[in-house]
Amino acid sequence: MKKLILLKNTYPKVRIYVIFFSLFLSFNITTSQTYNTHIPINGEIVTVHNWLVAKPMPSRYYKNAQQKNEMQDSFSKDFLQSIGGETTPNIIPNKEFNTPDGNGSSFFEKSWKSEYIDLTELFGEPSDVFTYLFAELESKGDQDVYLHIGTNDAGKVWVNGKLVIEHKTGRAAEPSQNIVPIHLKKGNNAILLKIDQFGGGWGAYCQIYGLKDQKLFDTKIDRLYAQSSKNATIIETKVICKEQDRYIGWPTITKTRSGELVAVFSGNRDEHVCPYGITQMIRSKDNGKTWTDPITINNTPLDDRDAGILETNKGTWLVSWFTSMAFDNDRNYMQHPEYKRHREKLNEETVNHWLGNWTRRSLDNGKTWEEPVKQLVTAPHGPIELKDGRLLYVGTTTINNEKKLAVEESKNDGITWNLLATIDIPDDESIDPYSEPHVVELSNGKLVAMFRYQPSDRSKSFLRQTESLDGGKSWTVTKKTDIWGYPPHLLKLKNDWLLLSYGVRKIPYGERACISKDGGKTWDIDNEIILSLSDSGDLGYPASTQLDDGSIITIYYQIDKSGEKTSLMQTHWKLNKNK
Repeated sequence: MKKLILLKNTYPKVRIYVIFFSLFLSFNITTSQTYNTHIPINGEIVTVHNWLVAKPMPSRYYKNAQQKNEMQDSFSKDFLQSIGGETTPNIIPNKEFNTPDGNGSSFFEKSWKSEYIDLTELFGEPSDVFTYLFAELESKGDQDVYLHIGTNDAGKVWVNGKLVIEHKTGRAAEPSQNIVPIHLKKGNNAILLKIDQFGGGWGAYCQIYGLKDQKLFDTKIDRLYAQSSKNATIIETKVICKEQDRYIGWPTITKTRSGELVAVFSGNRDEHVCPYGITQMIRSKDNGKTWTDPITINNTPLDDRDAGILETNKGTWLVSWFTSMAFDNDRNYMQHPEYKRHREKLNEETVNHWLGNWTRRSLDNGKTWEEPVKQLVTAPHGPIELKDGRLLYVGTTTINNEKKLAVEESKNDGITWNLLATIDIPDDESIDPYSEPHVVELSNGKLVAMFRYQPSDRSKSFLRQTESLDGGKSWTVTKKTDIWGYPPHLLKLKNDWLLLSYGVRKIPYGERACISKDGGKTWDIDNEIILSLSDSGDLGYPASTQLDDGSIITIYYQIDKSGEKTSLMQTHWKLNKNK
């Protein structure tokens, strides 16, 4: 940062001002006020808005640009070697520097007004690239503070040359996903971010908390839990299905006419995205006290994900799911060569046949299953049955190459389906953030549906709601709620209240619930209920059912113990009186 210093020398009747520039070096980087952020002593929370941003570089590359050589992983490699390295870079804005892939990059100045550093907005949606962001934190004195970081996808953070955060896997960015104490010296302190991009959204959050605000942040969980305890009593939380060294998730639960609890989910997985997911089912005949071992319902050649289940009034069990080829990319193949071998076994005819959304019926309580039926829409918890006997499926789909919020119906117990309606969104909203809805029917026939809404700026991930008064033929334009979380599951309780359950992938991570006593017109978010807390944001998709005694079983997926993959979990709870 060039500082103008005026030296004042006084001579008789003459003042001479000598003007000169001194170059201030911090972290060996030429700085500018446009990427400098002031950090007061014990001040308010500071969001770092002003950065130097590097032009994207490849996350995978071939040494010397020769593809016959071994592929390299850029996220683990120092791409700033030619200008001093990641711990001591000498960055000059707009000056090209060489990178190990044989190409080059440069840094340019960029400021964001919002808390979210939206790299998608800046660069579009490339895949398999990464970038660096550099800023200076100007502290008024020596002080200890807390750095709050959220990244989409993988991220590394250095402060004054020290690596303080390293997250190696893909995720959607939320504020405060990683929190570390750091020491700021008086003057300028350098912060360098390295943000990888697996595809889709791309960006980061970066905030500085003083000690006072960090203490308030740490006690927030206690305050939330204390408030929640006034509204609901947690009877028990436990694991109901764990598969050794396997990842399982995205469950749905239903209570059959006989009182049996049945849950379905995607099991036998390597991780969140892999080729091996299958639809599995567990059952409980004692209100969730014990559960059977999982049995497999679907095992298509593709990745079977997001399972829903219901029992119709005719006694038919209907399971829904969708298949995915999200594993089919070079990055996954570099990290998992076995995925590539799996893909090579799949011909295009097989992929084209199985890729899509499905339902499947059983007429003998899950002993055998009919052939799958392809659906237009998809949603994690599947369709519901209306009082008039129709099955209604609110989901997302593509019609004429355009994403739509759509509604399918079946008038013959799930044998065949037809498009019934589409749902409009506000003119000033994009449809891209909409996904994963669920719908419920009230006693008066009104339908209430809610959608996951997840824009690039995850701080704005408030659920969207729509209603229908004519059995699903027409719907109101979606509207924003005050409920942050996703995806939704709706349940009408015995007293006609609506129960909404959803996951929260920001600190404090966990599963939550909210009540509406007026058919979805208002939601009591001030009395939000915490069903479970977690140390990881890899969680969610809670689904609930009410037992005969009025208590509630909510199942979801979450990490049980640190170092393990996800498990299927259950919280048994009840609403407190008059709440």
